[in-house]
Amino acid sequence: MRIFVKELARRPGRFVPVGGALTMLVVLLVVLGGFLDGLELSQTGPYRAQEGRLLVFSKDSELLIQRSQVDVAQAKALATAEGVAKVGALNQVASTAEDADGEIVDIVLFGYDLPTDVLPAAPPDGAVIDGALAERNDVKVGDTLLLGATSEPVEVAKIVGDLSQGSPTVWLSSKRWRQVVESTNPSALLPVGVDQALIVQPTEPNLDETQLEALAKRLGSGGIEVATADQAIQSLPVVQQQSSTFRGIIGVTFVVTLMVVALFFTLITLERVALYAVLKALGARTRNLLAGISVQAVCVSLVALLLGFVLSVAFVSVLPATLPVRVVPARLGQIAVGVLVSALLGSLFTLRRVLRIDPAEAIG
Repeated sequence: MRIFVKELARRPGRFVPVGGALTMLVVLLVVLGGFLDGLELSQTGPYRAQEGRLLVFSKDSELLIQRSQVDVAQAKALATAEGVAKVGALNQVASTAEDADGEIVDIVLFGYDLPTDVLPAAPPDGAVIDGALAERNDVKVGDTLLLGATSEPVEVAKIVGDLSQGSPTVWLSSKRWRQVVESTNPSALLPVGVDQALIVQPTEPNLDETQLEALAKRLGSGGIEVATADQAIQSLPVVQQQSSTFRGIIGVTFVVTLMVVALFFTLITLERVALYAVLKALGARTRNLLAGISVQAVCVSLVALLLGFVLSVAFVSVLPATLPVRVVPARLGQIAVGVLVSALLGSLFTLRRVLRIDPAEAIG
């Protein structure tokens, strides 16, 4: 194996073609993953704000808040259940907001009760807005937004991170939300004692996903369906469509990566038939030769990953801010593992050729 490592050090130029191709494929994978993560994050802010809690929907809603209606009796029953500390309402409606400059933007208007690590306690009269609206429309704390067709005024009390749901979000207390909706869009107002969804805060803090799922399963009965934030996110049609499309493209890109490595090292093996024959004559086993080829493939892939990540970050940094591309560390880790596995599998395509090398025939 030492001879293969020395070849990498002494003749790096020989591996430039496959290294360059792998680098470009890494950049492509990072950008595709960035689009997938960016689109998902921009559509799921309200659910991500509830991480560590459970969301409650009506049984036939398919975990979609706009189809759900949960009455107060179910909320009271949940509040007394074992493992539940608090229960609060969560409602939403599509609306518009007009800023101080007269610019009108589409928003999603939320009413909520329970604060989270992301959302502060709901102000009695003011509004909490997400960073997307603040940045796009230069809205600051203390500014007044005019909501809906009747221009219902609300003062901005706090700005939080990006909690957009396709459109920027504005958050009001449940009581204030009902007042605003009654004034701006009475047809969307829910009956008294009915909410679209509930938020359940567990008694024990910092439950992991498995523990939350177990609690959700135990609470989900009597015409309601209880889910974690991640389960609710994965139930969104837009997330499902985007995920299936981009994951298909990413999967094909990994296959292309495998084929690039396989083709390159197969050609290299054909050029090295005489060398491998000599090594076999000196006692090298097929597995030793194959291990050496695999080491070269993995080393080239590691260099390509490093260069690809650097180029990707530089490329994403110059993209327009309106493009929803986000480089997430977890996605980089998945790409790194995927590229290394693809390279390793691609190098194994040389096995058949290496097995067929006969020292006597190759040396002559």
